[in-house]
Amino acid sequence: MPHILIVDDEPDLAGLLAYNLGRAGFSTTQAHTGAEALERVREAPPDLVLLDLMLPDMDGAELYRQFRADPATRHLRVLVLSARPDASSRVNGVEVILKPFKVQEVVARVTALLQAP
Repeated sequence: MPHILIVDDEPDLAGLLAYNLGRAGFSTTQAHTGAEALERVREAPPDLVLLDLMLPDMDGAELYRQFRADPATRHLRVLVLSARPDASSRVNGVEVILKPFKVQEVVARVTALLQAP
């Protein structure tokens, strides 16, 4: 079962995503800060990270750069969730879903990313 790490400081939104991803056959873990996300990734690397860019303790783009700088996490697949329309320019080469979004769209994009080679 593919495992998704949901990194979002809004617990209700993270819970909604976890519920719907679980119904689609994924296991999930949640992190509400960048530091917590780094800890979760080190404990058990996920198959994909859903990453909000606006976190309370660090910029999500910085967290993404830290993932890419570490050989142990460089391979992580990341899908950015952001309310900021300039999100794709802040994290180059990463798929972005703008908030507000339809949860079904997120589930479909996660499924497609995990099926890609």
